Amino acid sequence: MPHGMVFPASPGSTGAARQGTAPVLSRLKNETRPQHEAIENALDLMSEGLTTEGYRYRLERLYGFYRPVEQRIFNLDGWPATLDLQARCKTPLLEADLRALGIASPSELPLCQDLPDLRDLPRAFGCLYVMEGATLGGQFITRHIRRVLGIEAQNGGRFFQSYGDAVGARWKGFRAALGAYASPANEDEVVRGAAETFEKLHRWYTGEGRE
Repeated sequence: MPHGMVFPASPGSTGAARQGTAPVLSRLKNETRPQHEAIENALDLMSEGLTTEGYRYRLERLYGFYRPVEQRIFNLDGWPATLDLQARCKTPLLEADLRALGIASPSELPLCQDLPDLRDLPRAFGCLYVMEGATLGGQFITRHIRRVLGIEAQNGGRFFQSYGDAVGARWKGFRAALGAYASPANEDEVVRGAAETFEKLHRWYTGEGRE
């Protein structure tokens, strides 16, 4: 199990190999592994020593990244209607968690300016792969913060619970949409978008962060 478990160790691997994984999903898993592991280790949300203050700080930094990134990618045209992007937006969940944890005005928190290059839909799809993949790892985080911090959805754990019991179906739907969209002509850009999202999030968290 990875150190941080925000993002799944192998998105799309559960059952996917038996069903036939789209080439782009295999590439994403394999080619973004170093960047994925770097942010997992930096966030370290599965630490036994995690405190409520440390947890809140991590949410502050995630909010500072998610808010501008979601604004950018969700404003792009061409997304498959089946993705239901509005229902996949995580910024409101982070805002609710931060308020529950004592941040009266999350909108006043610092926002990341050094964002991934999301100029087009292939790169944005790669970025969304990272953010949707986090919903799988969030299941592990939810159990951990409940045990060590006593945090549930109503008092600061909505982001990691995200889709609740529908997380598997949501991931399957995203995987299918990405598999249908990706082609040899745009796969490289999808992978670049995912890798850069991991890298920029890592830089945002570690460059100005604290433990």
